[in-house]
Amino acid sequence: MSMLRLLGAVVASLLIAGPALAQTAGPLTPDLVEGFIVSVRDLQEVGKKYDGEGLMNPNMSLDEGMERAAAPFSAAIAQIQGHEAYGEMRAVIERHGFSDVQQWALTGDRVMKAFVANKMGAEMPQMDAQMKQALEQIENSNMSAAQKETMLQMMQSSVQMMGAYADVPEADKAAVAPFMSTLESLGQH
Repeated sequence: MSMLRLLGAVVASLLIAGPALAQTAGPLTPDLVEGFIVSVRDLQEVGKKYDGEGLMNPNMSLDEGMERAAAPFSAAIAQIQGHEAYGEMRAVIERHGFSDVQQWALTGDRVMKAFVANKMGAEMPQMDAQMKQALEQIENSNMSAAQKETMLQMMQSSVQMMGAYADVPEADKAAVAPFMSTLESLGQH
């Protein structure tokens, strides 16, 4: 499963469709990561109840999509604050030891960034080779100059998005590392 698809699946399962690294007070610990994972499982049940009613924006722009990919849980909280599911979500989140929805969202943003950074670190050699191959294909294609420019801009956006994961603290990556398969499985439900 691709990283973007996994992220989308996790976000969608939570009723959720700044580029800056989200920070919570204190370190990201294994206990905090585990608490987040357990809360996500319970929130998936809330999500089933509402079946995404009015929570997702199907007309999202590319910039909005990239912002959500960089901070999916914070962006989602901002989007659903007025929805009837918000109170239920808040109760689930607080039941799992988070002080408020914002702390939970920032923790989720950090967990997902560390997850993606860990996956990218393992797959970086293949990603670099694929990027070089794609650039060569664009350059050698029969596309017009305008089409090539559009493709190159899209690739540049992808590279920038990947660069956002380069600054994930090593401590965050280490805290998330034991939960990689669990986090991946969350996107499959």
